[in-house]
Amino acid sequence: MNTTLVYLIVVLCAASLGIYIVLYAYFVYSYSYWKKKAVAYTEPSFPFGNIGDALLQRKSCGLIFQEIYNGLEGYDLGGTYVFSRPTLVVRGPEMIKSILVKDFIHFHDHGTYFDEESDPLSAHLFMLTGQRWRSLRTKLTPTFTAGKIKMMFQILVDCGNQLRAHVKQSAANGDTIEVKDILAKFSTDIIASFAFGVQCNCLQNPNAEFRNWGRKIFQTSLKTGIRDLAIFLSPALASVVKIPFVPPDVTEYFKRMVMETIKYRENENVTRNDFLQLLMQLKSKASLDMEKQGGDTTNPQSGKDVGLTEEQIAAQAFVFFAAGFETSSTTMSFCLYELALNPPIQEYVQKEIDAVLKKHGNKITYEAIQEMVYLDNTISGK
Repeated sequence: MNTTLVYLIVVLCAASLGIYIVLYAYFVYSYSYWKKKAVAYTEPSFPFGNIGDALLQRKSCGLIFQEIYNGLEGYDLGGTYVFSRPTLVVRGPEMIKSILVKDFIHFHDHGTYFDEESDPLSAHLFMLTGQRWRSLRTKLTPTFTAGKIKMMFQILVDCGNQLRAHVKQSAANGDTIEVKDILAKFSTDIIASFAFGVQCNCLQNPNAEFRNWGRKIFQTSLKTGIRDLAIFLSPALASVVKIPFVPPDVTEYFKRMVMETIKYRENENVTRNDFLQLLMQLKSKASLDMEKQGGDTTNPQSGKDVGLTEEQIAAQAFVFFAAGFETSSTTMSFCLYELALNPPIQEYVQKEIDAVLKKHGNKITYEAIQEMVYLDNTISGK
């Protein structure tokens, strides 16, 4: 064998070994973080930390998180590792409550990536950090008061009537129905109407354009897998290489839909009791309820109260949809499944619903829903 080639192979092997040793030493040092802090932790493995089985697809992420949680039993908090990065796991109910409520002002950053310029739909309340998060939260909080939700409640009732008619017709025809699919369409109809002012009628038109674009948000591929992994492991790196969190064509569709709806309502002086209308009100003023909120919605650079831009409105409407329709339909599906397995509980729920509706003239109202305590406990799993 050529002497030069042998020399190159030796050098490459030595360099590779040297890099491996340095990386291994760095990881070993990083894995001492929680021990030095005298915090209980789950034992990591080089180089993945505690998420190797998930990355290698030997176990689901949910199962990995469950194992980490159970491994810290007896502690209010503990540590784990994502590659070499130490991550805190909070288990104690009182500590969780304190972090999420009392001290949330100190824990609002999610450590996730967003890019308002190149990926505008990523700049929503869940992603933003620091003063920008605080300002946006102060503006949006009044949109979720009991009074505002009550004002929009009729949209939910109308969609519910469509669902009832659809299920009734399917039952009359003797059709077999897929509950999860029907509830996904139902949730899409509600949120599309609430957040975008769009009447989808997905129950009658399963291939509605809005629903098809909604599906694209959650479509997985090798590209989206690499994107999600990069964003999860290093948000800073994702911001440098400009990895879009939302596919560009999805961004374009939802932005266009929101902006066209806003333009139509403003030009035709149309108002509607929905979430988008409340966001539109925030275009011209810093908050819907500044006196009661007492919050700071000023621009940190100009010091003046500022309203939402159309892109910011699109981002909030988008996350309202993306975070709402799948979670809601899944929760309802599991609840109905458990009720089917437990006929006595199902019967008790039905009796409560019938009794409350009778009291309210057989009309589904916001006040009637508030009185259905057992139904609420059933859905909440209490």
